[in-house]
Amino acid sequence: MNLFFITLFVLVITIVPSVAFAETVMDKDVFTPGSQFDSKPLDEAEQEQQDLTDLWIYSIIIVVVVIIARIVLQIVKKRMSNA
Repeated sequence: MNLFFITLFVLVITIVPSVAFAETVMDKDVFTPGSQFDSKPLDEAEQEQQDLTDLWIYSIIIVVVVIIARIVLQIVKKRMSNA
């Protein structure tokens, strides 16, 4: 029973966030350049703003994962004490 919860916890922490936040870029033709080559490059201020936005997104994702992990661990701990 303990191995089941550990396995479930590892799967939730590793696989589920990567599936939920996966990005897929699909081109119509393999040999044509993607949309990343069509856009103009960002200037320094825009790049800093984009980096800051990315940092906030990653921070929020990490906080949500930690909160979910804490809730799962509390549930597992409560069930282990009842069993």
